[in-house]
Amino acid sequence: MSNEAGTRHGAPAQGASKSSTHSPAKGKSGHGGVKQIPPDVRLKIFSTADLIRIVGLGVNGVSDGQITFQAQTEYWRWANTLTFSSTLTFTSELIPSFTAPAIDAFLDAVSTSNQFTAPRNTAQGDWTQGTRTVPGTRTGYLYEMPNPDNNKVKMGVLFEKDNQTSALMAVAWYVQAQAPSNGLAFSDKIFTTTLTQVMGTNPNAIHVGTWYYILMGTP
Repeated sequence: MSNEAGTRHGAPAQGASKSSTHSPAKGKSGHGGVKQIPPDVRLKIFSTADLIRIVGLGVNGVSDGQITFQAQTEYWRWANTLTFSSTLTFTSELIPSFTAPAIDAFLDAVSTSNQFTAPRNTAQGDWTQGTRTVPGTRTGYLYEMPNPDNNKVKMGVLFEKDNQTSALMAVAWYVQAQAPSNGLAFSDKIFTTTLTQVMGTNPNAIHVGTWYYILMGTP
């Protein structure tokens, strides 16, 4: 890419998931990631089948003594076959049953082993102006989508997949013009939208201008 990424990717991963009897314990911990979606929601990204499921938790964690999901933490889980098509559907909804087994069952619908976590706390200063450079060991897939808070404004999401393992290594959100004052890429908790793939991994393919990004996962 023409613009190198800044060195700051936000706060180090802390408060990631504790061990559980199965799924959260098998996941990968976040490294250098920060949160950028609303809390207390669950999200799905899919085409013909679910590719990625996400749970974002707010100030309240949840545990039943065997499974624990930490407060202020986001859990990303992806399918064993991670294939990014030209268009994907992205949905978000409030967590309908705020219990550890219900959250675990939602995530287990994708995979019980492919996971990373990251802390949710983020601020305007955690966003980096410029363009994320995808590491040479990964393939990036950049999508545009209407901002759920204002569908007249475009934003981007970049998925980075490991070339050898096909694991989802990192995800970066892109917003235009300025970093969000509240640190969140968007605040709406209930929506359905379409992700449309663009050429390359530079957000100027979406709109030429000033972009800010925030990264979660492994830098």
